[in-house]
Amino acid sequence: MAFTQNQQVFELVRQSRQILVAIRQDWNGDSLSSALALSAFLRKLGKKVDVACSGFRPSNNFSFLPSGEIKPELDNLQKFVVSVDIAKTGLGEFEYDEADGRLNIFITPKSGQLAKENVSISMSGFKYDLVFLINSPDLESLGDIYQSNPDFFYTATKINIDHSHKNEHYGNINLVNLAAAATAEALFDLFKEWDEDLIDENIATWLLTGVIAATKNFKSTEVTPHVLNLAGVLIAKGGRRDQIIQNLYQSRFLSTLKLWGRVLSRLNNDLDDKVVWSILSRQDFLETATSSEELVDVIDELIVSMPKTEIVVLLYEDDQANAVKAIVYSAKKFDAVYVTRKFGAEGSKELVRFSLPGINLSQAEREVIEEIKKQIA
Repeated sequence: MAFTQNQQVFELVRQSRQILVAIRQDWNGDSLSSALALSAFLRKLGKKVDVACSGFRPSNNFSFLPSGEIKPELDNLQKFVVSVDIAKTGLGEFEYDEADGRLNIFITPKSGQLAKENVSISMSGFKYDLVFLINSPDLESLGDIYQSNPDFFYTATKINIDHSHKNEHYGNINLVNLAAAATAEALFDLFKEWDEDLIDENIATWLLTGVIAATKNFKSTEVTPHVLNLAGVLIAKGGRRDQIIQNLYQSRFLSTLKLWGRVLSRLNNDLDDKVVWSILSRQDFLETATSSEELVDVIDELIVSMPKTEIVVLLYEDDQANAVKAIVYSAKKFDAVYVTRKFGAEGSKELVRFSLPGINLSQAEREVIEEIKKQIA
């Protein structure tokens, strides 16, 4: 009898030696907490696990999660192996040094001589023999950890877990549950079939964080009876709901609220609210004591408040780059990379960023919004 997809996952994990859990570069609360829940679950199975996110920097509202374990880059994926056949000569001495950018290895045989034919070079296998990709619609969304290691990601066995209709099903196994409100919900279903007793208070808290973040505290249109029931189950298992709500929603700095106010005061819309945008000057950040890193939270609030919205655009002046920068979020069917391709945007189908040097804020607003409207009209 053929294995189900979940059973195939269990078997791959059983056979694995070391596992990588990777999340998208433009991570969100669902991807971050789901990855941490999965890594904790796998460690309970006795597996060695690393979690990676390109250029990862934790944010204040998710500081209660153990995000210190997340690697911002992948290193030492493979080893360069120099093999010397000493079966006939034995090994007398071994030394090495580094000079002029070169590594020099000195081998003295115990007897006889070594020839070039006794030396061979090769590459070791990759460090990880299994990869879980969490809440990542495609490999490109992983950012530099993929761009710097394409051979690894193409050859590695990949388990792709997501709930988005934008997912490209690029894994060897694709657990993409479109009915789920969060990737954390899809993960819980996997854990439940695997061994529900392994879900302790911390794993329940990380999963509950993913559900709450993805549904904007159960205010999004994706909320279903199943996800509400799941929340109750996770709380019963020790999920710390009060801690999650306190950090995600009740610890907003006054400065962030002021920034939101400035975004809302300049909010514009078109195409029957399908496109919503706002602009921020460098003075706005100075006067509210905020930074551009807080803008993704603003986008989340706009999406919840305006369910008809399909594209959200925030344009802002960046002092360091001396340019206008843009964040474009596609809430529904549109591919953010495609609709902003004219600007060389980087990111995922859901969220991209790009710079517009040499023009002012009003020019950038006119150019970007006209292009997006043209692409989605």
